[in-house]
Amino acid sequence: MSDIKCINLGYVCSNAEAASVEEVFRKHAAWMTDFYSEANNGSEHLLNAYFTKAPEFIDPTDPEKGVTGNTLFTINERFTGMASIQRHVENASQNDYFPQFAEILGSYGKVISLGGEIYHSIR
Repeated sequence: MSDIKCINLGYVCSNAEAASVEEVFRKHAAWMTDFYSEANNGSEHLLNAYFTKAPEFIDPTDPEKGVTGNTLFTINERFTGMASIQRHVENASQNDYFPQFAEILGSYGKVISLGGEIYHSIR
């Protein structure tokens, strides 16, 4: 597991902005699905990835207290190594949506981890 590296990104935006943020993330997800397909030998670089969306709770330990009016997004990607992350960033940055992706990261990114190491995994 020591060679595996991750990209983990966490975002917070208002509910009013969530649809436009999600639209850009869906473009990235579609690109990734194609770029890392088996036809493109994608498993040589990407082990898995998932994107999430959830309401931001006032108190996450007590959802009954309600929500803040914000949406939380995460993008979580596991790669076979740092070279695969560098390859990913180089190729993703060539996409037409990437300036919007970078703007969203700058405006709403709260957790920006590139090259993270897994120190514990259950599955």
